[in-house]
Amino acid sequence: MQSNFNTKIIELIENEPRISHRVIAEQTQNQEESISRLIRDNLTDLEDFGHLGFEIRTVKNSVGAINEQKIYFLNEQQTTLLMSYLRNNPIVKNFKKLLVKEFFRMRELLQNQKSQTQTSQLPKLTNETEQIIELDNNFTATEKLIANLQNMNPATLYRLDQFYREFHNFSPLQTFDIDLNSQFFLPTELGKMINKSAVEINLILEHKGFQVRENGVWQITESGRDFGILIVGKYNQIKWKLKTIL
Repeated sequence: MQSNFNTKIIELIENEPRISHRVIAEQTQNQEESISRLIRDNLTDLEDFGHLGFEIRTVKNSVGAINEQKIYFLNEQQTTLLMSYLRNNPIVKNFKKLLVKEFFRMRELLQNQKSQTQTSQLPKLTNETEQIIELDNNFTATEKLIANLQNMNPATLYRLDQFYREFHNFSPLQTFDIDLNSQFFLPTELGKMINKSAVEINLILEHKGFQVRENGVWQITESGRDFGILIVGKYNQIKWKLKTIL
């Protein structure tokens, strides 16, 4: 079933492009409550990319009754992450591509407005000292962006990177030299990266011959030692490199 996409899906709220969860639900043919619940379940991850705004609006239901409803408004990064949590199908994939175009178009419009304002209001840099200060400010902003990425949950980072690779042909991890491949992760963390449960990840690792289950406990095999590491503690755990499941 084809979806008739609305090209005016992005709202400008306090000078920032945002999209409501109701639009996401409509355009991906999901129930609004399903998208709202997905947002609530992943609120911590989403707020890695800024405060998640919302409004309480009165809406009329199918029988004409008036109810209050919380409407979430997601910025571009939050939307990108949320869409990575949805299972791909033709409708979702088409909507992802539309989102990329619409957010890009909105950023371009805002940038053009900003450039025009700066050109008319701000004085030009008059000497080398001012130019150095301007470059230093830009570098500081880049440092803050890198620090923000490095402090994010690895699963969130990986999903975000995969989305930008697919739809922007751009890898934030490569660009800012952030290496996930040298780190070790629990099966639960690996599952979040590729949208599988910890049970499924453990079965994959078992099928590859990297671990076996003995007396109800997973044990790393000799061949698995090239990819995993045993963490000894009150409860022993095995952590794995990302390439193990890719």
